[in-house]
Amino acid sequence: MTPSEKYVANLCKKSFLPFWSFPNPLGKKDKELCDVLVVCGNTIILISVKDIQVSNHKDKSVQNTRWIKKAVDDSIQQLYGAERFLKNIKEIKLKNRITKVKLPDKKLQTIYRIAIAFGSDYDFPLPMGINKRGFIHVFDEKSTATIISELDTITDFTRYLEVKESFLSSNHMLLPEETDFFALYIQTGLEFDYPVDAVAGSGGLWESYIKSEDYSDWRKRIIPSFIWDYMITQIHEYHINKTTNSQQIQDLENAIRIINQEDRIHRTELGLALDNAIKKKSIGRMLLPQPGAKHMYVFMPLTQKNWEGKEKELELRCIVARYLNPSVETIIGIGIGSNGKDESVYDICYHYIPEITDEFIKNAKEIQQKLGYFKNPTQSHNSEYSVENFNGFGINNP
Repeated sequence: MTPSEKYVANLCKKSFLPFWSFPNPLGKKDKELCDVLVVCGNTIILISVKDIQVSNHKDKSVQNTRWIKKAVDDSIQQLYGAERFLKNIKEIKLKNRITKVKLPDKKLQTIYRIAIAFGSDYDFPLPMGINKRGFIHVFDEKSTATIISELDTITDFTRYLEVKESFLSSNHMLLPEETDFFALYIQTGLEFDYPVDAVAGSGGLWESYIKSEDYSDWRKRIIPSFIWDYMITQIHEYHINKTTNSQQIQDLENAIRIINQEDRIHRTELGLALDNAIKKKSIGRMLLPQPGAKHMYVFMPLTQKNWEGKEKELELRCIVARYLNPSVETIIGIGIGSNGKDESVYDICYHYIPEITDEFIKNAKEIQQKLGYFKNPTQSHNSEYSVENFNGFGINNP
């Protein structure tokens, strides 16, 4: 991989986790399909990266034309070719020529195409890539680093791509840089109180925004969400290893895929709820699902009292939670605490139970009555906890 390809791949890996982001997958005749492929649920992101130096021609317009052809147009053709190839297959082979990634059902797929062009020194305006063959997002170094770093969850990132495509399908953008448009999106959601058919400006919107009080407040507000990111990484690194059997790996990946799709705002709410459960020394807590969601969480702070049987207790609490919440299909249990060695510990369990039987209900009731798990439950919404009460996680304290 070239340095620019590695840079983009590492950005995607940071945001979308290793098992969602795949550098240099193979296409027709085992040739490179694109530079980065992201597969998450029914979403596919195709990314092509070109690092092209501007020619030495004296005419600026000639420089522009030549650079756009090599840095942008060639990427666009690669992306359309990659999309054509995906239409005829059910799985994609990775660079090692052994591992294969299953693709979502073709009827359910949503494909986003991103051309990343390095090397212009921002002298040339980038085309939008809108045509009948499908929308192409064209980023440069600056917009790539800014957008993927700021929208560092798969849900936030694809939401931006979707809203941008919808907005520009019927409106014109006359802004110098993608980051200017991004700043407008962050501050307005591209929703206005009056009809809009064009967006124009002189630039510098992003630079102005990151100096604002709004941006400073946002960065402070989302601090509790980073425990969610850290936890996901720790669970992935420490629980998925050579000693983990295939079924456990599948369950863990299923759980991590769900919790990693939480957007930044929801992660903040979940982080606050987790913090509150630890500080209140809750024995166990159920969080009600988001509107329309088919999954919910059970938090269980780990202490010396429940340490020995923590995995079994978390498992049984999830069973009771599923019985008490008939509208959900998936229960994810998260145990969090300290092992007494100043090290944070995370346990996780995953239950996909789309339907519950009379036998399941009977079993859950027995667990509830005999062990007292959620016997008199108080269920809470994530939004009930305030960032004002957050002073950092105390999980390493004795």
